[in-house]
Amino acid sequence: MVNPEFWKPLNDDHRYGLIKHEVLHIVLKHLITQKKFSNKTLYNIAADIVVNQYILPKQLPEGGITLQRFWHLQPMYGITLLPNKDVGYYYEQLKKVLGLQPKMSFEVCTNPQGSGGNGRQRTDPQGYDTSPISLSDLLSSQNQELERHQFWQEMEKLTPGEQKIIEHQMNNVIQQTVNRVRHKYKNYGNLPAGLVEMLEKILADMKPQFNWRRILRLFAASSNSTYLKNTIRRPSKRYGTTPGIKVKRHHKLLVAIDTSGSINQKDLAEFFSEIYFIWRQGAEVFIVECDTKIHKKYLYRGILPKCVHGRGGTDFTEPIRFANDEYKPDAVIYFTDGFAGVPAVATRHPVLWVISSQGMQEGEGIWNKLPGKKVKIN
Repeated sequence: MVNPEFWKPLNDDHRYGLIKHEVLHIVLKHLITQKKFSNKTLYNIAADIVVNQYILPKQLPEGGITLQRFWHLQPMYGITLLPNKDVGYYYEQLKKVLGLQPKMSFEVCTNPQGSGGNGRQRTDPQGYDTSPISLSDLLSSQNQELERHQFWQEMEKLTPGEQKIIEHQMNNVIQQTVNRVRHKYKNYGNLPAGLVEMLEKILADMKPQFNWRRILRLFAASSNSTYLKNTIRRPSKRYGTTPGIKVKRHHKLLVAIDTSGSINQKDLAEFFSEIYFIWRQGAEVFIVECDTKIHKKYLYRGILPKCVHGRGGTDFTEPIRFANDEYKPDAVIYFTDGFAGVPAVATRHPVLWVISSQGMQEGEGIWNKLPGKKVKIN
């Protein structure tokens, strides 16, 4: 959302910097991690310190919150403000200032190296504004730069499950963007080292719980679905310029999601996170939402549903029957907590039971009686 009265007077550099500023807040998970910090205004200041380090001085508006504008606090309070750190680091350093008395009462240099100058330097060698900014004034008054963070509070009003689903969607966009920058444009190495380090940590945390490629290969062994595709990349050896024919195997998966009352928001977030990784492998994913019966059927296209249907008891029979008699997939993947009886009908397709992290443990309940393979989300 953009306020046109705010946007129109900005020059192109400031518009570019503003968009980059907001994108960096999303990429570095500032909207998600704010719930861990009690002083929201102090957190907002720390978050701006982080992202503004990756924006050129000419792209920052006058009065922007930068690391350099807090340099004067270091000798006064004995804190350390190093560059290229995460939001938690700056939050904790600035938090110390709130509980300390300054070590000196006279004016101090704003140049952290103390080399030359008369203590009134306004910019550093890179061109960033170093004019001292009062932390207490920022905390006690409404700052124009911090006003844009007011919508972040909407995140905290969501349920933990809703927040988790949004985080998964953000992760997917981040991963796609990093892959595009790394492989298509091949300039990932030109990003600032601090930003790359943070991105690599995010990507490491995003790895799926299971090796879905391996699971899909196992299912493909029993798959009969193939289709022919004309391709100009592979000319026919027999007919020369005539487009060649490429035979491709097609994975047609039925994914059943247990939406009974025992499945909570965290379970659903786990399920949809893993479903996304299955879909990304190129499989056709058809979802059925079910408790004791099937409530909704739809083809999954990588987009989360606005709601799920069910919340009753649990019976595994109907999705298995639907797979046998109507959809006839190559394989069935059933996401559940496992708290139900054995399905009343035998499956005609390979089945993988994915048990939620809070579901039944291996070997207990009906674990050994369920047909097919079982894996538990760790």
